[in-house]
Amino acid sequence: MSDNQIGKFTLAATGDVLLHESVYQEAKCQSGYNFDPMFSRVKHLFKKEHLIIVNQESLIAGKEIGLSGFPRFNSPIEIGYTLKELNVDIVNLANNHVLDHGEKGIIKSIDNWEKIGIPYVGAYKSKIDQETLRVFHKNGLKVCFLSYTQSLGLGKRPPNKPYLANKFSDMNVKWIKRLITRIRRESIADIVILSMHYGKEYLRLPSSYQQEVSTELSDAGADVIIGHHPHVLQPPAIIENSKGLNTFVAYSLGNFFSGQLGIYRQIGAYLTVDIEKCLASPYHRVDFKNPTLYLTFVDTKGKKRFNMHLLKDLVKEREYIVTNHGTFKSIKVYEEMKEHLRKYLPELHVI
Repeated sequence: MSDNQIGKFTLAATGDVLLHESVYQEAKCQSGYNFDPMFSRVKHLFKKEHLIIVNQESLIAGKEIGLSGFPRFNSPIEIGYTLKELNVDIVNLANNHVLDHGEKGIIKSIDNWEKIGIPYVGAYKSKIDQETLRVFHKNGLKVCFLSYTQSLGLGKRPPNKPYLANKFSDMNVKWIKRLITRIRRESIADIVILSMHYGKEYLRLPSSYQQEVSTELSDAGADVIIGHHPHVLQPPAIIENSKGLNTFVAYSLGNFFSGQLGIYRQIGAYLTVDIEKCLASPYHRVDFKNPTLYLTFVDTKGKKRFNMHLLKDLVKEREYIVTNHGTFKSIKVYEEMKEHLRKYLPELHVI
């Protein structure tokens, strides 16, 4: 089969960008807030040729409605401009903090994403906005992003405005299957990528619920599932469903940039996976190649707090990693993480 019959691209994704007050106060500067230096050591991971989705867990409604951290988050708008500078293509907004400041907060946040110029998915300003599918054209393939959250946390939607946030219980597998079927029938997209905010916080392995839902979604037609909410990295997997087709599942990408404390809450990752599909084939078969996790670490000690590092570089620079909850031998943490993350996918590259 010739290369021109194969559509392929590299999908990239990160876990939560969740700005606690301690984080944005550290970024405060004369002109407002500057997060760029905090990402300088990992900036090279975000390649322009990748199709990049980031889970933006906190609102970016900005000062207009008041900045805030846990438990009702609202971040400076400047974090959005940093993500734009990092070549991020789309942000996922469906999570348990999306309505922390009600309708006013999410609408203002969406307005800011539109000003910045980054598309969003999972929360919307109108029914029309919700029904407008997010489709990207990448190297011969049409790629559609969908997004749902299991919980809205402390937030509540007005009964007549369910479009403000896609809740999983509203859009169960039956309805997601119908949507994916329509996407394929109408040739809207070749690849469907689902962001799912699900599972239990701080569990380092996926719960049975995550696994069951992911299997159902695979059967419904999801090609890729990107999971969030546990705030720690969980081992990814490839599911073979009842139709004999594969789905790549990253059960939880953990925290990427946050103020959470604890060794495994401070370790995040930049995920890449090469996705290929035969354009000439009448069958929907997708291949996943070179799955890779580039491990990162948010440092909360020293003069430059909340700066991000590649974990492999930190291991070379420091014999020990110091956190608020203890001191850990860096090489031991690094090797344990690599082994842990290959639990379901031995061929996974962990760097």
